[in-house]
Amino acid sequence: MRDIATDLQALLLPAQWRRCESALPEELERRGYAVSGLWAQEVDLTCEPDNMLATQYAQVEGRPPIAEVLHHIVINGSSDLDLRAATAAVVACLPEGTYWYGTSSTGTLALARLPRVRGSTLGSHGIGVEHGGGVLGVRATHLDHASGFGMHP
Repeated sequence: MRDIATDLQALLLPAQWRRCESALPEELERRGYAVSGLWAQEVDLTCEPDNMLATQYAQVEGRPPIAEVLHHIVINGSSDLDLRAATAAVVACLPEGTYWYGTSSTGTLALARLPRVRGSTLGSHGIGVEHGGGVLGVRATHLDHASGFGMHP
């Protein structure tokens, strides 16, 4: 198995993400993606007024996202899946109807330690899940990658 990382953005209700984040490592393990680090942060759409997920959502749904929140999600792990299949495995774990875009890359994304929490909100700094020794955050670089964009059916 080689080290891989997935970096994606998903438009979700906060309660949807809370339900998803705790189950994600186990769900991905079943799909052949062993998670060693998981980090997510809510992104304020007022800081990204031209976000393509918010635009796609508004075009398809006929209204801008109101309760839905943009989440930046980073996963480090290992797998023999090809990069597109790794991204697809992560997306398959998201709630049905999730708007998303992202990429998987060979290698890992450098993560900085955040205060230890257990799958709870870190104020406005983000959401994390404790897995493999602490909550991790802050992305760095990609090596090889395969990107995707869409709405989870």
